[in-house]
Amino acid sequence: MPPPSAEPAESAVAAIRAVHRELHERVSVSIEVPARIRHSAYLLADEREETREAVRYTFDEVLRELGIPPDAVRWGERAGSAEKRFADGTRLRLIWELHTEFYSYTTIHLPPEHPEAGERFVELFTLPAFPRLGAKLVDVDLLVTEGLDLTREHRAFLLGGAIYGGKVVEGAAAVWTTFQVDDYGQGRYVVAAGTLTPGRVGRLARRLLDVENYYHLVLLPVPEYRRQVALLRDAELRITAHSEEIATELARRETDPEREHGWLVYLTRDLADLIQLTERMRYRFSAANSYFAILEERLHWLREQTGEGYQSLTEFLTNRVAPAVRSYRNFIERADALGAQLTTLGNMLRTRVNLTMERQNLKTIEAMNRRAALQLMLQRTVEGLSVIVLTYYMTGLASYVFKAARPFLLFPGDPELWSALTIPLWLGLAFLFTRRIKRLVKEMEPRT
Repeated sequence: MPPPSAEPAESAVAAIRAVHRELHERVSVSIEVPARIRHSAYLLADEREETREAVRYTFDEVLRELGIPPDAVRWGERAGSAEKRFADGTRLRLIWELHTEFYSYTTIHLPPEHPEAGERFVELFTLPAFPRLGAKLVDVDLLVTEGLDLTREHRAFLLGGAIYGGKVVEGAAAVWTTFQVDDYGQGRYVVAAGTLTPGRVGRLARRLLDVENYYHLVLLPVPEYRRQVALLRDAELRITAHSEEIATELARRETDPEREHGWLVYLTRDLADLIQLTERMRYRFSAANSYFAILEERLHWLREQTGEGYQSLTEFLTNRVAPAVRSYRNFIERADALGAQLTTLGNMLRTRVNLTMERQNLKTIEAMNRRAALQLMLQRTVEGLSVIVLTYYMTGLASYVFKAARPFLLFPGDPELWSALTIPLWLGLAFLFTRRIKRLVKEMEPRT
């Protein structure tokens, strides 16, 4: 096949390769029958890269402890696998996987290729001690056997309690469990491989382990939900009481501004507490919704058949897990509705407070306008008095001038009469003078 006419950019090639690596990241295994599988999953303490790197390092330590050479290990970014053959002919396959919230170790113990006659069960292999980087999420033991029947030995292997399961993969295999755990927190499954090929047995075991992981992840927030839903109920009662009181007071035409401010403080505090409560749980509950979708997909893949006297895994888990998921969704819906109620009530109260402030501002402006009108009246009165005073002083000065100049200028009549005749002149000059001053002051005022 000829090469493409134009080579893609190096970054594009890297992106294409990253996509294909993601397709093959999860380890696919073939499981011969009989086999014994142990799967342990642990919650990640945090999402830092240092913690994820510690998971890889821990698995590498386990491999070195088992004496598995590096060339027998397949490494990926988020998964890895290895195989070891012991002196007695038994084989051990190890798988580690790193997920968003948890990591897991899986061991598949296979008997020799030609087991001794009468040997039915494979011994469970326990990994060497290694540091746990988070709380244990799942510990499960799968016994993979031949045939399709639940024998007496299989019943003895399962823990006490009602048995759930039956034929899966359209009747080609069968799975049973009691959904109970022993004193060490380990659950047990019997997988009757029936007519499945080793590759399909591996895929079936993978789906069962996924079911265990994800229903545990879905139900993990239940204790926290029960604590928080009580707090949400208390918040609903408290906010409902406040809402009724505020709505009643807001229906009145006049309310105390101090009370309105106090209500606004209460609503703001309640809204902040509600947001803190809701956002802390929203992430966990939204993750539970995603895990529940994965759980449903894995259960659908099993394609269980009913009618053998046992309740199916799908029916049992759906009846137990789905109500928890609905409760999570109801919690978020109630919290969102309560938040919307608080926001609406707060907006109404802020509007009322703003209207009250506007009324107060309007009254202040009206008072200022009245004061300005009084000041204007006072200013005009002062201006009139100023004209009179100036006229009075100028007339007095003219009287002194006329009296002093009378012997020299020979004014006919009384000087007081001549002084009185100058009053209109001084009035006009004083008026023009004050008007000029007002114009200069107005020109000096800053323009808006």
